[in-house]
Amino acid sequence: MKSAAPNHVVLSDHVAHNQAISLPINEVVRQLVDLLGATNVAVIGGVGETRAVEQWILGRKPQRSHQLRFALQIATMIAASSERELARAWFHGSNPYLDDAIPLLLLRDAPLPEVQAKLMAAARAFASH
Repeated sequence: MKSAAPNHVVLSDHVAHNQAISLPINEVVRQLVDLLGATNVAVIGGVGETRAVEQWILGRKPQRSHQLRFALQIATMIAASSERELARAWFHGSNPYLDDAIPLLLLRDAPLPEVQAKLMAAARAFASH
């Protein structure tokens, strides 16, 4: 397991956005799996099994690519790959900035345009501490 480098900087929202948008979708999925785990990526991607996630990494296009790109943006704002547990905890935790909703379930259940601004505000608030 990697240890956090003392001079490592978590990505700003602008840099995280640019990275998530510019990467090929299979790389987005690969990085999300590294940060959040395949099961969580399957939830965000709206599928019931991790086999689909593996297929996305191999080149199959996911139907919810916008949600996956946005999830990567938030995850990289919150934690570096050396801090995966922090990102996973944030996605699973009841969030006071979201009226105690769980970010992972918001990404799964709500249309992205309805929750994107709220999730971004919550991620910015967390990343700024």
